[in-house]
Amino acid sequence: MDKTCKFLGISVIIFKVLAWVSVVVGVISAIVIFIGGGTPEAPRLTGFVGLLLGVVYYFIFFTASGVISVLLDIRSKVDKGPSA
Repeated sequence: MDKTCKFLGISVIIFKVLAWVSVVVGVISAIVIFIGGGTPEAPRLTGFVGLLLGVVYYFIFFTASGVISVLLDIRSKVDKGPSA
């Protein structure tokens, strides 16, 4: 595997970690806003926005890692050549 593929393999792991971190940060921010009761600048509904953004970023990062994994699988099959 050349340097490009090693980097892409590492990026799959990084994107999966970022996906889970975004969910955790979204949930924690929502809980903090809900418990804090909100202020006029940040009402309680802002907690739902944080939670929604955490979920959206989760799907974006997880999908990116899946696409890279599929591309790496395709490359490995192409490198093997046609099977007889």
